[in-house]
Amino acid sequence: MSMTREEETKLAKDMAAEFGLDSAVQEAERLREQAAQHERDAHESFERCDTDGALSQWASGLNASKDRLQADITEAGGLWVFPALFDLDGNLAPAKAVYNQFGRGWLLLDEHDRPTGRWFNESNARNDATYVRNNAKKGFYVGLVRVPAYATLKGASITSVAAVAVRRDGGWSRDAEIVDSGKAAT
Repeated sequence: MSMTREEETKLAKDMAAEFGLDSAVQEAERLREQAAQHERDAHESFERCDTDGALSQWASGLNASKDRLQADITEAGGLWVFPALFDLDGNLAPAKAVYNQFGRGWLLLDEHDRPTGRWFNESNARNDATYVRNNAKKGFYVGLVRVPAYATLKGASITSVAAVAVRRDGGWSRDAEIVDSGKAAT
């Protein structure tokens, strides 16, 4: 159903080459060098003070991950692939993905892009065909769109912070490029 980070990176590089985004490639290389410097800083900190520098080593590692992800996004022309909700006809459904302790849910929006108070919760099926079928019974497919994005660090605590891609459109855009409407596995 979803792409791995490696698949997204390869797709991003292919698209950058196709559209001649040389400046994006240069910026991506600068970000990757910055990420490598963060890793060198972490290593030097460890060599200097062993585990006493654990917090700065942790922060350097996280910043390296964020810079690497931003490099991938930059190479893709500032775009990234995200899950999106589709109706049974394959049209983009107005909804925002909302993440909480239970996983991802979808807040449905009205024709003015305001929350309706209604939710769609995805199937928990592990089998792709069952997952798609169960979601379709509820009236939706979960597919993929490509939209402007940036990299940041997010997490609920020190043990869960990670580099993530974030949609610049706030989670919903009628202009999103459709990658997959989610009904292919039916």
